[in-house]
Amino acid sequence: MDYYFLFLGLFAARKVLDQLRSKRNVRRLQEQRQILPSRDRAFPWMLVTHVAFFFLTPLEVVLLDREFLPTLGIPMIGLFLLAGLLRWWATSLLMEQWNSKVIVPADLQPVTSGPYRVMRHPNYLAVSLELLAAGLIYSAFLSTAVVGVLHLYAVIKRIHTEEEVLFQIPAYGAAMTNKARLIPGIY
Repeated sequence: MDYYFLFLGLFAARKVLDQLRSKRNVRRLQEQRQILPSRDRAFPWMLVTHVAFFFLTPLEVVLLDREFLPTLGIPMIGLFLLAGLLRWWATSLLMEQWNSKVIVPADLQPVTSGPYRVMRHPNYLAVSLELLAAGLIYSAFLSTAVVGVLHLYAVIKRIHTEEEVLFQIPAYGAAMTNKARLIPGIY
């Protein structure tokens, strides 16, 4: 269990570093480029989802005396690592444009390489898989279900909000209209 709590601490630290990177990128975008107006109704739900994960998951592991089940935990470690690679790939391709809010420059040139060749929002798929896998590594079934429902709601709201802004950019519409939103092959 100690290793799992160390893992959760490292995961939380990475989330904090992601937010610091996002703030830096938002500040740079706002200083250097014209930003399209948007109203991010999903950010509070994203925040609630992640706080719920880091509160409910360890609580369930301790209070319900959850165990590491190798037949579940080992594949979930693999899924978490693969999702982390997808997240890193997706966000690194966006470079300074990546942020955790809906901040879109008016002169956006859409990224169409890497995972963006087949889907519009690979980062949201990656984060969804990370949360699922991270909870199931140590058999936290209940909190994973609660966080999964919250996250699904947040991601649906976020994608809708983002696409309201992104499709105002003709280049984005031309590049992304025929691509899956979240899961390749599902439009």
